[in-house]
Amino acid sequence: MAGQFIDTFWRKSFIGDLRRARKISENENQWSLMYDGKTHQFQYVWLQGLCIKIDKNADLMIIEDATGQAELQKCSRAVDAWSTNEGDYLMTAGKLLNTNSSDRIIVDTYKIQCFKTLSKQEINWPFEVVDISQRVYHYY
Repeated sequence: MAGQFIDTFWRKSFIGDLRRARKISENENQWSLMYDGKTHQFQYVWLQGLCIKIDKNADLMIIEDATGQAELQKCSRAVDAWSTNEGDYLMTAGKLLNTNSSDRIIVDTYKIQCFKTLSKQEINWPFEVVDISQRVYHYY
């Protein structure tokens, strides 16, 4: 069962890369993304970015990285979500819901981890995404 969950995760991603994802199954919310000539299927995404908007009434946050924006919905289900402030750097994991609406992707949020300082996490993120992409998705 744990292997199934891990296989449904599109590991560390840039928001802009997920704009290319295409829904392949309405019932199970399955997505596919072509990477290096290979198609990868997933349900969940792992993103990091700067929180640029918090709307507690709508139960959402908007984050951005250098490649785009993501709307995080149902944030209240994540422990301590509302301790996040605009301008904080955070990590989120959740189910990808939409890549075509307006100018941002939409994620059904399950986890939010706030990093109160813009230290190593923000600096390392682009390198981690590139590293995991090369090591996992460039297999021979």
